[in-house]
Amino acid sequence: MIEAEMSKTNKKIKKMAKKTGHPPRGLQTTKPNVDVDYACDCQLNDESSSKPSVSLRFQNMSLRHSDVQMLQGPYALNERLIAFYFAYLQTRRYKMQSDLHFLSPTIAYSMRHLEVRERRRLVQGLQLGSKPFVFVPLVENSHWSLLLIARPDRKFYYFDSENNRNMNLARMVVENLRVTLSAVDFTLTVGHCLQQITDHEHDSGLHFMCMTDNLADYVTRCGYATSTLLISVQEVRAKRSSLLHLIRTLGGIIPMPDTKSPSLEL
Repeated sequence: MIEAEMSKTNKKIKKMAKKTGHPPRGLQTTKPNVDVDYACDCQLNDESSSKPSVSLRFQNMSLRHSDVQMLQGPYALNERLIAFYFAYLQTRRYKMQSDLHFLSPTIAYSMRHLEVRERRRLVQGLQLGSKPFVFVPLVENSHWSLLLIARPDRKFYYFDSENNRNMNLARMVVENLRVTLSAVDFTLTVGHCLQQITDHEHDSGLHFMCMTDNLADYVTRCGYATSTLLISVQEVRAKRSSLLHLIRTLGGIIPMPDTKSPSLEL
């Protein structure tokens, strides 16, 4: 049932993209005019394409060499890397924790743009209304931030590494979800998450992952969330190496580092 709902959602988003003639603004990659096939289709498996070199196939998605090369230099992370990591958390690390749901970037995007009836159908298919904790990735102009729906707290928690840059987007998503998730009385709380200020814009995806790690561990142990779970910049920057190690552990191929900014293959 869940797979059917996600398939319908992918088709809806693809249709919207074709109408506008360009990729959805919220799902653009580091280089806006490059990875058009992914942004338009909003699908995470590209097995029908023979052009990209695949580093890892995991669940229903493929990581390309160009995706993995983003982890080897100071580059912003794209949707495939975020989707891969959330799929790993859902199906491996927290496989036995049914209270946690990690929403894919594709579904999170659809929550912003589908009609109310379609959004309700999607929420029902994913059983989000019964999940105590739902982790929602937010992206705007390649900047990632995290929205945590915490039902035990009756709150939406928003975490952003760069001065609440995606706050307007977070408010819009929250308003779309209040009625859909029967969370009309939930409050929006802005979290504090960095021990130090970072001026590296390309680290927002890494910060997003680290914040997700720490919050998922916290709510699993405590049964409720917090807005003051601080992480260090050092932890954020070490995430690139740990992700490369994870990909290798899962049987992935680590390509040679690209001396230039990795181009997203079509």
